[in-house]
Amino acid sequence: MQLRRGTPARGTRVLGPAALARTLAVVAAWAMPALAEPPPDAPIANSMFRYFTGSDHIGVRSLMGDYTMPVFQSSALTLHWNNEQVRIPAISAPAGTQEAIDAITTASRPIAGNAFQDFVKVRNEFQGGIHAEHRSVDYYLSTESDYLGQQVTAKVDRDVRDDLLNLAVGTSVGWDAIRPAEDSDTNSDDDKKTTLHCNLVATRIMAPTTVVRAGFEYNIVHGLQHNPYRNVYAGGTNVPERHPDARQRRDLFLKLNQYLSNRSSLKLNYRLYNDDWGITSHEIGSNINQYITQGVFVRWDYRYYTQTSADFYRPEYPTVDGIGGYRTGDYRMGVLSSHLFGAAVNVDLADLITDHDWWRRLGLSVNYERYFNNNNYSANIVETSLDFRF
Repeated sequence: MQLRRGTPARGTRVLGPAALARTLAVVAAWAMPALAEPPPDAPIANSMFRYFTGSDHIGVRSLMGDYTMPVFQSSALTLHWNNEQVRIPAISAPAGTQEAIDAITTASRPIAGNAFQDFVKVRNEFQGGIHAEHRSVDYYLSTESDYLGQQVTAKVDRDVRDDLLNLAVGTSVGWDAIRPAEDSDTNSDDDKKTTLHCNLVATRIMAPTTVVRAGFEYNIVHGLQHNPYRNVYAGGTNVPERHPDARQRRDLFLKLNQYLSNRSSLKLNYRLYNDDWGITSHEIGSNINQYITQGVFVRWDYRYYTQTSADFYRPEYPTVDGIGGYRTGDYRMGVLSSHLFGAAVNVDLADLITDHDWWRRLGLSVNYERYFNNNNYSANIVETSLDFRF
């Protein structure tokens, strides 16, 4: 499991109010034309509580809220907020043993203070945007004790061929500032990361029950791209992980959505990924949704993933210089294949309890996933959520 890190520590800066206002004003002016479908007549608010736990006993608690309201006569303002708490269990091995030393030196979490106590991190996430029928602009902010992430996104699309084909173009710019807990107050270029993203997507209605989507995505990433808390065993000692500062990532994807006659639907997807670190991957996924009764449906998932290794990845490094000065302790940089099986039950009480207004506002879901890969890692993932509509 990979955890995002975030919150500005000393020495990091949020995009200034004036600069942010100018950026959003320019993009919003470009993204404003009218909606063919009117925005909601009145504001809509929803909240959701979600809890995640895996076989490694990592727990993630999320409290989310969403708000939508009409603005500018032809558009809608959307706001999303998420307060997330991650709890990572303490190292269970006896202090001073080799097992405990290995767990601490190769940990992917901050080791500050007592590593034999549970580690807790809080993340706050905000996203706001203006959405019209064919254009939108969004701003995203994520903060943690050692991480700050920001992103501005814009999208435009157009229907052609008698509205049977939709063509979309999107772009985003992201700024991340990472300050490991043990670093000094002096800020450096090494703890920043910028990401430029663009995509082209075509969606085609093939039949009343069949939709096909194909797309291309391209990312240019600069800055810190390794885990500042992870060490690598190289040259007979433990040294900090080091990845290249630049990366170009691209992928092609194809998706098929097919409605079936027995109140069910089938989704198939394939993704081909490649980057200039030497990784090429293939991903195949499937998803079946089936209504049991009105308001209750189940879902089954399967995903297969395989990839080659990064050029600088080695199971062992004979010298501290690694390969060309780079070294990694992340097994996801090596040859990898994995399987994921999943099942979920979703219940909307609005369709089951029609005479009690309070219960009709609730939605429930339970999701179970089984993941395993060729590196002898496996996880049982259980996720539950409660949705309350105001």
